[in-house]
Amino acid sequence: MDSTRRDPREMTDEEAMRWMQELVSKLVEEKGSAGGACSLEAIKNPVRRRILNVLKERALAINEISERVGITGPALRFHLNFLKSSYFIEIEGNKVDLTPGGVSVVRSNKRT
Repeated sequence: MDSTRRDPREMTDEEAMRWMQELVSKLVEEKGSAGGACSLEAIKNPVRRRILNVLKERALAINEISERVGITGPALRFHLNFLKSSYFIEIEGNKVDLTPGGVSVVRSNKRT
């Protein structure tokens, strides 16, 4: 996680939405498509929603996520990579953190 980067948990809903819109625009411009950016398919899975929810307070090491969510190895990597490719999380080394898109999902889960 870039230490100079603002913690997405501190963003307002409007700032997080603007981040997602800018991401989609950037991907369309660069790749011709937004692909799976902020795809709702990524959060349909209950394991992936649990991963996002354990990250709601702070970034965690992969082994901490494994302990809290109760999955390990290739299954955990699969779900982390799916969330990363959908731009809900970022992974740097062994640390996983939410993006503004991931923060939006966690906040929307609280409201429902």
